[in-house]
Amino acid sequence: MKKILCAAQIGCGKFANSQDLPNLTAHPLVKLKYVCDTHIDNARAAAEKYNVPCAVSDYMQIIEDPEVDFIKIATSHEVHLPIIEAAARAGKHVFCEKPMAMYDEEAHKIIRAVRQGGIKICIDLNRRMSPAMQALKKEYLAHAADPQHNPWQYVETVREPLAEENLPHLNIRIQDESSSYGLAHLSPLSGGGEIIGESVHWLDLACWLFDDQLPCEITAWGSSRLSHGIYLKFNRGASMTLDFSCSGTFDYPKEQFELTHNAALFRSLHFVENCSYGFPKAGKSYFPLQSDPFPQLGEGIDGYMAKYMAGVKNSTNSKELESAAPLTVDKGHRAMLDAFVNCILNDTPSPCDEMAGFRSTFLARLAIESIRRRQTMPVQIEDITPVFPLKRH
Repeated sequence: MKKILCAAQIGCGKFANSQDLPNLTAHPLVKLKYVCDTHIDNARAAAEKYNVPCAVSDYMQIIEDPEVDFIKIATSHEVHLPIIEAAARAGKHVFCEKPMAMYDEEAHKIIRAVRQGGIKICIDLNRRMSPAMQALKKEYLAHAADPQHNPWQYVETVREPLAEENLPHLNIRIQDESSSYGLAHLSPLSGGGEIIGESVHWLDLACWLFDDQLPCEITAWGSSRLSHGIYLKFNRGASMTLDFSCSGTFDYPKEQFELTHNAALFRSLHFVENCSYGFPKAGKSYFPLQSDPFPQLGEGIDGYMAKYMAGVKNSTNSKELESAAPLTVDKGHRAMLDAFVNCILNDTPSPCDEMAGFRSTFLARLAIESIRRRQTMPVQIEDITPVFPLKRH
């Protein structure tokens, strides 16, 4: 069995330079042999910066190299399908940036290619792998299995709970600046807007948190291109509400999560601090940043804000910030890569497989349709659980 995997990076843009290339080159079980970009200068710059042997502009050079075990795709969304199909035919595993596909038909073709090729695929819907979300789910499930309440807390005992009183609900608040998203991200040809480009993250997170249930209906409002809201309901009563605003500010943390269930609250603040309330062992926990130039300024959300202000206080423009030491919370990118590498080496299930990738795309498309029709859309069980052959016979 192989102990070191040979990898290739396809797409050398901003995200690849901030996450993929540092993470791949630092991983002890990965040897990065190729960087590829349609703009060869981008590939050459990445190769020089990260000491990668081969820089190419044609991904088929990578596909045709028998030494390569897996590829990481960080291209614009519309070219995921042909790259994955080519990799699957060549027996190469695939680590693909979200979304897996822009449309349901593309996702179906990817599932077919992956299963006929007998390869493993991981979609980088990384929020599910962040230490903060892993801890939140663990605490939520422990409370659900054995609910405990503080002695001073009012909990109805005179009557049986009403049907909807103890159903779990996830509330997600996203506030961001629209300048986060370039025109390629918003183009209907290459990006598809922020429900497809970004909200697949939180649709996947809800499905992962409530993985004993199936989505059954979705209602959305606003703009599929930028700011929007989504309400997702599951077949045994769990639900999620997403409030996504692109008119916010980088000066405040982007992501906040609140999960309520059985007279308890589980809260996560931008992946650096979790707080729970309503039961005897509730409390706070803190999570280290992925990149932290100011560790002396503390931890949790207050520490993060202090570090952010320390980083920006002497800057006069955003370009200076881009070249400064990064301040990055741990959203699960490294954990997802590590889990995928281990699943290849040990032949275990992918941490976020083709069905998870399909499901997030399918729900995102239904949300867009809900906005256009101004109505709730049912999630048919045969659509959310499609059947495909495992391998070509």
